[in-house]
Amino acid sequence: MDRRPVRAAAGDGRLGSRRPAESLPRANALVAGTTSVSYLLGPLLGGLLLGVGASAAQLLAVDAVSFVVSAALVVSIRRPFGLGGGTESEPGVWAGVRLIAREPVLRVLIVASMVSLLGMGIVNVANYPLSIHLGGGTEGYGALEALLGGGGVLGAAIAARMLSVSRAPLVVTVTFAVSGLGLLLAGLAPVLAVALAGMAIAGTGRGLGDVADTTLVQARTDDARRSRVFAAQEGAAHAAYSAAMLVGGLLVSAGGARAGVLAAAGCGLAAALVASRMLAYDRAR
Repeated sequence: MDRRPVRAAAGDGRLGSRRPAESLPRANALVAGTTSVSYLLGPLLGGLLLGVGASAAQLLAVDAVSFVVSAALVVSIRRPFGLGGGTESEPGVWAGVRLIAREPVLRVLIVASMVSLLGMGIVNVANYPLSIHLGGGTEGYGALEALLGGGGVLGAAIAARMLSVSRAPLVVTVTFAVSGLGLLLAGLAPVLAVALAGMAIAGTGRGLGDVADTTLVQARTDDARRSRVFAAQEGAAHAAYSAAMLVGGLLVSAGGARAGVLAAAGCGLAAALVASRMLAYDRAR
């Protein structure tokens, strides 16, 4: 399960209104890095527990407890999140949709992100049978998922050092391509170790790209509508991801795990091609 949709719309939107533009990449990298740690440890721990005999029901119970702990930590925060205003002039998610429709860079970014997420959904379905095919079992599956999600730790660290608002469109484009190439390596892997390396590359690219994506949206939106834009973006992303899980199941069933991972790689490279249009819009601005 994913806590991101509401958190992203509220948290990323509020962060953009409370930080000067030049400090946004570093702040976003810090948030993304801490999130990626959980993506690294969660699948790895889950795969190891399944490998030693834990049941799926027991793992779901642990997951449920983690939600309660997260809620308790949020409630314990005593500092205000903001002034409580800024969106009253144009309420509702449609304010974000209208801004995306008018802003070419945001429009291209959302489409490219949806194409990339089609690949991420497919590879999440394909990773388990890929691990079985390569002899990794549930432990290998946990490691594949951990490196795909946890590679964002390295990606966030890179973002903190080199990302700026002006570089964000280029970084998004390049990282989609890097993720696609990493998945290509994993799909062609002769052994599990090579597949793990491919997932680490894809995860690192995705992690850096997510920071650049968030920074770009924050820089291109005003305070009153920023959270609305993130809400619209997250809605589109999760629609694409849900469709991809269904497509991934059909694809893996018909063509096998490698076909699924290779299709995901194609989505990453196609997303890079779409995202490259931002560079022309950015130069013309």
